[in-house]
Amino acid sequence: MEEVLHLRDHADLAARFRYERQYGVLAEGPMEGWQDQPQAAEISAEEFERLWAEARRALGDSA
Repeated sequence: MEEVLHLRDHADLAARFRYERQYGVLAEGPMEGWQDQPQAAEISAEEFERLWAEARRALGDSA
C-alpha cells in the first residue's frame, strides 16, 4: 500500500504510467467508504502485504 500511495503522490508521470501498465490504475480518490460496500472485509497489514506480493508475482509472470 505504501508503494501505491508514494507513486500516486511523488512519482513522475513516466514512473506512474509504467507502474499502471504493469499493475493497473492507482487509486485516485480518497480511500474511505469501502467499509460500506457489500463483501467488504478488513484485513491486517501483514495479510494485505502477503496478498499484494502474490498478486505482483502473478502479474509479473504475465507481463
